[in-house]
Amino acid sequence: MEQRESHRSYTWAAGSYVDLFLAAAVTQILFAFSLYWLIFVDTTLVTDKVPGGASLTVSNLPMLAMGIMAGVGWMMAIVLGIGFDTTPLNFKTAPFDQTLISMVAALNIAGQSLMFIGIVSGDAELLRQLGLMGATLLGTSLIMLGPLTLRFFRTRADSQDKIGPWSYGPGIGLPVIGIMTILVWLFSDSDVFFELYWTMLIDSFWGMMAFGIIFGHFHGRCGWELMDSNRTHLAFKVFVALCILHIALVFANETGQISEDRVNASFSLPLIWIFLIARPDRIWKNVRDGEPHSTQMLSAHSLLLVTIIVGFYEGALMENHTGMFYSRILLLLGVSTQAIWAAGDWLHDDHRHKPVKERNDPWPNIVSMFIAMAGIVYLFVDFASGRGELPQIELVRLVTIVFLAFGFLDYLLWMVKDAVFGYNDWHRIPMFYGERDLDISEDDPYGIGVAESE
Repeated sequence: MEQRESHRSYTWAAGSYVDLFLAAAVTQILFAFSLYWLIFVDTTLVTDKVPGGASLTVSNLPMLAMGIMAGVGWMMAIVLGIGFDTTPLNFKTAPFDQTLISMVAALNIAGQSLMFIGIVSGDAELLRQLGLMGATLLGTSLIMLGPLTLRFFRTRADSQDKIGPWSYGPGIGLPVIGIMTILVWLFSDSDVFFELYWTMLIDSFWGMMAFGIIFGHFHGRCGWELMDSNRTHLAFKVFVALCILHIALVFANETGQISEDRVNASFSLPLIWIFLIARPDRIWKNVRDGEPHSTQMLSAHSLLLVTIIVGFYEGALMENHTGMFYSRILLLLGVSTQAIWAAGDWLHDDHRHKPVKERNDPWPNIVSMFIAMAGIVYLFVDFASGRGELPQIELVRLVTIVFLAFGFLDYLLWMVKDAVFGYNDWHRIPMFYGERDLDISEDDPYGIGVAESE
């Protein structure tokens, strides 16, 4: 594969996010339809027994498929789109080719499509086979990025961003997540491996990724100076240590080395740390002062506190009856999804050179996700109170799915409207990143020049 490393050519990857964003927008609809299908149309795949009475040995697979479609599929596509677009501008090098981006996008779409077909088929064995193929494709797409992330890690001292290890730390974990995704499908009958995978993918990786994006927006993009460089590195090291502690405790409990289900409450420890270290008081002071920012990013940050509370209660007081389901849904679809949507929205506006004070927040999307996450909390409270204590549970479940689907559809429509047909004011080199990284004396291969100021 041709390596593009010259000083003058690193900007070629700017603007490459569109393909992966579109892939995510389409596959989000597949995810929403799959979720609706499993809950309301064909529930046999998520029950312990089929109507005839035979036990399903693949009862872990539907939830596993949904988690992989989200956490390794369309959510990962958005993150990689942002990474391919901005990382070369931060590091002033692009040691990869367009072919790599195309291959990652193709594997991502194909992997999710196979899982979708397996789910709607209603055939447990077909789901197992197609799911293995899908998990392999999705895992391979991340493993392929291993050498690239290592290259960026080795040149991390040259990075122009302000968030330190939060920018390259999640990238180091991509090959690990890829390998684990393939293995967890092969060993899906193992509850130990099943739980270990969630602690690594959702609790640790997406916890790190979500905070890195939130922190990058407020501290880096908005320039709110939430912490200095030394504190940034300390925050990352402590977060990693707490994640390792959480994984170790859960693994020990699952393997019987300790017998205390309340160790699942350690889910909230890394989240408490990053929530407090990021100085929420400074964030809200800037919000009250009217400083420009993404409201959806603020929503993601605020939901982090709700996730912490639910995670502690679910882990400490519910005796592992839920498998930390509600906490992980809040972290994955509430905090992380809103963070990556907000980051993608701002990146696209940066490419449009739209002044930050003129940017519009996606209020239909924000409100729909708020209602959906409120529904998740409502269902959690019902479960915690012994089930059946709260009224209209089936209606709330349906409303939750509908508003989640609306959020996904709204994102798809935004992509079609702005990213496909909205090229009139689009520039390859985004503002902010271009101002910081392009020397005005350099030749701009796209004739754009240094981006205009905010």
